[in-house]
This record gives sequence, structure tokens and C-alpha cells, in this order.
Amino acid sequence: MIGAAVLAAFALFVSTSAASAAPANDKFEDAQVLGPALPVLVPGSNVEATKEASGEPYGGFAAGHSVWYSWTAPSEEVVTVDNCNSDFAAVLTVFSGSALNSLVEVGGGGNRDEHDCSPTSGVTFRATSGTTYSILVDGSAFSFPWSRPPVTEGSFELKIDQLPPPPNDDFDHPTRIEGRVNDEPDGGRSYYASAQGYNWDATKEAGEPNHGGDMGGASVWFEWTAPESGPAELGECGSFDSRLGLYIGESVDALTPVPTVSVPAPCFINFVATAGTTYQIAVDGRFDAETGYAWMGGIGIHATMRLPSNPSAGEAPQSPPADTTPPRTKLFKRFLKRKGIWLFRFRSNEPGSTFRCKLDKRRFRRCHSPLRLRHLKPGRHTLRVFAVDAAGNRDRSPAVAHFRAKRPRHRHGRHSPRRHGA
Repeated sequence: MIGAAVLAAFALFVSTSAASAAPANDKFEDAQVLGPALPVLVPGSNVEATKEASGEPYGGFAAGHSVWYSWTAPSEEVVTVDNCNSDFAAVLTVFSGSALNSLVEVGGGGNRDEHDCSPTSGVTFRATSGTTYSILVDGSAFSFPWSRPPVTEGSFELKIDQLPPPPNDDFDHPTRIEGRVNDEPDGGRSYYASAQGYNWDATKEAGEPNHGGDMGGASVWFEWTAPESGPAELGECGSFDSRLGLYIGESVDALTPVPTVSVPAPCFINFVATAGTTYQIAVDGRFDAETGYAWMGGIGIHATMRLPSNPSAGEAPQSPPADTTPPRTKLFKRFLKRKGIWLFRFRSNEPGSTFRCKLDKRRFRRCHSPLRLRHLKPGRHTLRVFAVDAAGNRDRSPAVAHFRAKRPRHRHGRHSPRRHGA
């Protein structure tokens, strides 16, 4: 009986140890070799995976449960690397280089939610024939102060595939920007419309003008119909150095540029829209003479309007004078030492303004004051904030705050949780 019990305990120990073993590709030097033929789709897991003691780069809010893959490009092509059907929000980063301590980041994405693969998700880049790329998959430790700690380990599918050409590459096949009018608490009304896409491997057509004063070379097309007349804003400040063109016309070689009220940035256009008019919108990338390509990336374009209240029955609608004065943004920072949180407050000199924030090299996104940031990667960081007033005017000079995040100290002989930011 005792012998049987010992054998049973030993078997349980062996099975438990095997179940908790780290994945075979836990270390950079043991990366799982993929492909090279596309598409590649392989199952993976980062359960019990660890971060290497030194030299391993962090990406996004990496939790430290990283696994590695290796893929050598068979030809020059635009590819997307993605984690599909994941049990957890992941950090996905692609590198070039042959040594762990000298990797060069090609592209990455932090705090990525669980999702199915799509052409607009993942890390997209132009692969060079014969180059070996290292792919890191980790769990994302990002969480809000009031939320539960996230799940950072589980299973997923890693996919590598060639990105198809954008469907709206040609002027004759634009993507519609759709939106709706919303009633505001103050009695006014607002309009917001948006569309997604990308300009990877897009081309420039014969007779097509230069957009935003740049020769570009990778343009895609959108169209938008104004719901009412009044000041409007178009914006696309996304993952690359973009340029916008706004036109009226029926063919790419016979377009009439729409006059702008102000041009606060190459990726924003402010103008006075006319109800029922359909506008043709080009999104291109700035031409880079060093690489010989225009900038390319994911696109998130929006159209916004601040509309007057509905007029009372029998009253003729009155058009208010156009507001063309940009607002001014003020930004204040404070570090809450006991909570380890950076607190930022910002305001505009014009009531009713909204705000866009950008941390380091991330894209500008809508944000609200106060903004709290924690679990940041140790080192210097920069937060930029600009206000957009009710008329759609943007502050031309974003407020900037520089600050330094320190590595959490060890307390009571134990390691503090490692949670890092972008």
C-alpha cells in the first residue's frame, strides 16, 4: 500500500511538473522557426513562459511571459503578423537582428485585445527578401487602476500573411465615411463620422494631384457627404506621417481643391461644408527620399461638425458666423508618489472643447481630464495634448509635458510586479 501511494504521488509530481513546464520557444535562442511560405498559421502558448534575465526588449505593457518565433522572408512583400483567437490581450513585436541584445524593432503593438485576425489588425511591415525576423508574443499587463489585473497567459494562433492591396486604392472605388448626428446635453447637436483602412502598397494614379503639398505616392480614397452646412473638420493623425487632400470632382485628373479655413497640421483639414455635397478625400503618406517610398500604415479617418440647435417651428434657421480661432491648451502634471500614478490635468480657454492626447510615439486619441498613467516603462516619456473647440478648430501648438518613470523599488525583500508601458 505504501509503495502504491509513493508511486501515485510520484506520478502526480511528474504530471504536474510536465504541465507547468515553460514552452519550448520560451527563449530567443530557441525560437520556433516558421514558414517561409505564406500564409503561416501555427498554434502557440505562453503559459509559464518567462522573460530572459538580461537583454530581452520590452514591448507595450509586456507582462514578462514571452515566447519567440523566427521567420525568413522569401521575397520583398508587405506582410502582417498577428495573434488570432487569443485567450488574453497580447503584446506583439517584430524585430530584425541576430542577437537578443541588439535587436531592432520593425513594428509592434501593445495592449492588443483578443480578436480574430483581419487585414487592419496586427503588425504590418515591408519585409526584405532573405531577412530573418524575430517575433515576440507576450501578455499585456495593461489595466486601469479600478479594474482587475488582466489575464496575461494562454493560448493563441500566430499568423503571418501577405497583406492584400487596399480596396480603395483607386479614385473610382472610395470608402464611404459614415456617421450620425447626436443631441448634446446643452441643447446643441454634434456630428461624428469615421472609417478605417490602410495605405500599404497603395499607388498614385496618373493625373492625381499632390496631396497636402507632398508628392506622396501611396494614396487611398474616401468620400463623405455633409449632413448640414457649417464648419467641419477632417482628421487622420494615425500611425504614420500622413497627408490629406480634400476635393470636389468626378475624376482624379479633374479635381477642384476645397478651400480650408485653417491648416493646423498636415493630417487635419478645417473647412466650411455645404449640406448634401459629396467630398472626395485622399489620404497619402509623406514621401521619404531615403527609402524611396511614401509613408504607409493603418488609417483611422474622422469627420466632425458642431451643429446648432434645431430651430423652432416657423423660424428660419440662422447661420452663425464661422469660428476660425483655434483654442489654447494648458497642461499640468503631478506625480502621486504613494500610488505610483502620474496625474495630468488639462483645459482649454474655450468652453465645450474636447481633447486629443498622445503618449510618446503613439497616435493622438480622444482623452479626458484628468488623465492617469501608471505601470509605465522606466525612462523618459512625453505627453502631448491639444484642444479642439466646438467649431472644430484645433490648437496648433499642443501642450507638452516631459516626465520620467522610475522602476518600482523592491519592498520587504520581494520583487514588485513588473508592469511596463509604452
